[in-house]
Amino acid sequence: MPDTTTDPAARPAANPAPAPEQTNSAPVPVPETKTEPVPQVKPVPPRFAAQRKELQKFLSSLNHLGMGRQRMMFIQSMAMMLTAGLSLVDALRTQSLEAKSKAVKGLIQGIISAVESGSPLWKAMDDQSLFSPYEIALVRIGEEGGNLARNMEYLAEQQEKDRALKAKVKMAMIYPSIVLVLVFVLIMGLGLFVLPNLVQVLYSLHVELPLATRIVIGLSQFFEAHGAVFAPLLGAGLVLMLLLGKYTRFRVVSQWIVFHTPGIGSLAREATIAQFGVILGGLLRAGVPLVEALSSLVEVTHIVSYKNFYRQMLEHVNAGDSFSKSFAALPESNRLLPVSVQQLIVTGERSGALADVLMKIADMYDKKASETAEKLPVILEPLLLIIIACIVGGIAFAIIVPIYKVVGNIGR
Repeated sequence: MPDTTTDPAARPAANPAPAPEQTNSAPVPVPETKTEPVPQVKPVPPRFAAQRKELQKFLSSLNHLGMGRQRMMFIQSMAMMLTAGLSLVDALRTQSLEAKSKAVKGLIQGIISAVESGSPLWKAMDDQSLFSPYEIALVRIGEEGGNLARNMEYLAEQQEKDRALKAKVKMAMIYPSIVLVLVFVLIMGLGLFVLPNLVQVLYSLHVELPLATRIVIGLSQFFEAHGAVFAPLLGAGLVLMLLLGKYTRFRVVSQWIVFHTPGIGSLAREATIAQFGVILGGLLRAGVPLVEALSSLVEVTHIVSYKNFYRQMLEHVNAGDSFSKSFAALPESNRLLPVSVQQLIVTGERSGALADVLMKIADMYDKKASETAEKLPVILEPLLLIIIACIVGGIAFAIIVPIYKVVGNIGR
């Protein structure tokens, strides 16, 4: 028989563990912790996310209203200092010291803080919601390619050309604006002070009044009763229409009116084509890919018809089509871009000199727009004189015809 004393399983334990004490107390219940389910955040659809981003950018840009001149001075000063050899941070700090406005100083300080934290300059400028996508793209390409000073200098030159063209357009619009204001004052003066006295005379003639006279009398009575309220409301309505035409979808109507007004429409079209050549050609010359350059062009353009046209052209180019196929597939090409411009773009694309061709187009239409701006008062003067003559002649006709009837009856 085997020796059981040598079997480890048979030997008793040297130090047996004490048995647990039996207590009469009941076990303490452990409270159950209820975990509330974490609410799941639904992802925002891309379309609404883009709209929210655009809204936030628009609201942020409202803080920089009236700072277009300061924006241009910032870019010109940066171009001069970077070309002179100053470092980026030193140039920005110099800009901050020279800034007189608190808003401009705060904007530059925000850019400095972002750059010192490691952010590239183009990203810091983009976060301020003051600079256009065209300016941001040129700065980004220059910064990434090591040509920031050259791109800033080129951007400053293009801004100066754009400012000169806008100044010519504003000078050309001074004359028609003054004439339209005088016509408005003339109509209000006749309606408030002259016509109410003539109405009593016309009624005292006791003759059948023609339709034109009855219309003038109705307008006179309206001005006499509501003129003090109507005139301010009309001025406020014009200001409201200008704001709606700039910041809302109503700009489609206002832009259609501008582009179909004789003289002004030609100037607006030439200036838009010049901007097309400057932006697209400048971006391509700086090394921006064509698709990205067209995307920046879409974002910069404010004319709705051209913006939609550029967006459709971007879709075709992104799909691999050439400019020739894109122009042929878009029916509005001939209406928005002259055939000669289309042929130049197609030739430049085939020869590999698209950027140079676009810059030549920009120079050519910039000169055309300058010439049109100088001739605009001459073009609009006959139209405005016809409008004034129709108003004054219509009022005179309505007043004189009843008097002639009375004189004719006396003669008989």
